[in-house]
Amino acid sequence: MPNDLTPTAADLAPIMKDSEAIVSQVSPVVFAVAVFIAVLLNHALFTEAVSYWHRRVTMPLLKTQRWLLGRLAIYLSFFAMVVSHLVEIGLWGYALVWAGFLSTVPEAVYFSGSTYTTLGYGTDPLPGASNAITVVIALSGMFSIAWTTSALMSMIRDARPEAMGLGRN
Repeated sequence: MPNDLTPTAADLAPIMKDSEAIVSQVSPVVFAVAVFIAVLLNHALFTEAVSYWHRRVTMPLLKTQRWLLGRLAIYLSFFAMVVSHLVEIGLWGYALVWAGFLSTVPEAVYFSGSTYTTLGYGTDPLPGASNAITVVIALSGMFSIAWTTSALMSMIRDARPEAMGLGRN
């Protein structure tokens, strides 16, 4: 015989409904933040590797006026940064499938790529309250692309003959 302090199923129904709404909002956000951090760490590693390559390979080639090889080294830096973005799109795609938000890898990678580049996918295939993930994917893409642009522009600025104190004939 329940006493007056024991809640009934009818009493708990609104609380359960509210907690389900909270869980459905929090877990996609926690997932998105975790993948966002992984994407930024990946981007930092690629950027550091390209920066190291620039300091150790590109700049010495340019300082010794081996212009063709120096430019090829710069183009390899560009290619490496493009690869970093492709890895990040793949990371988002595989994470979405792994977490069960999307069912197939091709669909997830396509969705991730179009969202990461902020081109837009059309209708959002993510279920219900998972729409926050779409925003985080777009933010990670905008941030990473801006970071890449900044790093590459800095490298190009440093590689100009005038910046190295060299006159180019």
